[in-house]
Amino acid sequence: MAEEKMESKGYGKKPIWKLVLVYLVVGLVVYGLIYYFVYAKKGGYDYNASPSSYATPTVETVNVEGAQLPDTFPKDFPIYPGAKIVSSVSTNGLLVTFTPPDGHGLNNVVPFYKSELETSGWNITSSFDSDTIQTWAISKGTMEGSVSITTFEKDPMTIEVALGEKK
Repeated sequence: MAEEKMESKGYGKKPIWKLVLVYLVVGLVVYGLIYYFVYAKKGGYDYNASPSSYATPTVETVNVEGAQLPDTFPKDFPIYPGAKIVSSVSTNGLLVTFTPPDGHGLNNVVPFYKSELETSGWNITSSFDSDTIQTWAISKGTMEGSVSITTFEKDPMTIEVALGEKK
């Protein structure tokens, strides 16, 4: 039986330097695109700037026990009748958590907010609705934010309102 010699024509075998070169070129292109879109388009990074010159959120008020509405809370924003303020945080925006009175479920709270937000001039721009969570993105004038109503078997229902200035 005659032995046949098979010659390799080099298919599937590339010298390692070609692979390294390809990865290097691709890496430089990706780095260049990231640099352009992240730094160059936004005015670049200022290496001489002090850390204190960067924008940092400032907490104006935090209320947990005996919580009160922040002074910046819109006067025309609907609050469920009899709801208690659980916590409030006022920073560059605000976040307030309420609990409705006992016995008031989603079937009471959700229709109230859908109706009252519209009546007060707030637009619901998107929503997520399930059996335990109702969340709406809202906006009015220069303000935007969300209302989230959650209820679970073991936890009391909460109404969270997050609002801030549009950017």
